[in-house]
Amino acid sequence: MIKTVQEISNENGYKKYNQFEIHEDLKDIISDDYLNYSIPNPSKKKYCEDLYKKNFYDKYDAVAYKEVYDRYINNEKFKEKAMFIYHIIDFDKYSKFVQENETIENPNELLISYSVVDSDGVRIDMFNIGIVDISFVF
Repeated sequence: MIKTVQEISNENGYKKYNQFEIHEDLKDIISDDYLNYSIPNPSKKKYCEDLYKKNFYDKYDAVAYKEVYDRYINNEKFKEKAMFIYHIIDFDKYSKFVQENETIENPNELLISYSVVDSDGVRIDMFNIGIVDISFVF
């Protein structure tokens, strides 16, 4: 696992950090700006929303795929997870990864974990995603 930490705020000495743990085999699909995940970026937010629209709203009819809408598209937790994936995964790099890896032997091992850690050492696990989650939203 590759572990990276980036300071995201410092208010009067109380610091918060983004912390990622990325499986070695997934490092090549990570977006260059993934460490800035929790820092507001309007253009990145729009990019993620456009991908969500393309991969869900535009792909599935609300009547014909009611179960998909109920289970995924209208589910805020799922949408939040998808937006996280769109933010940290580079689509072009992911596409290349898919072409080069037609079969994955142990998909449950290919994980990315994201946590927020503060200067007091408190860690809040935010997301644990795998290659299966990533492939589903793309």
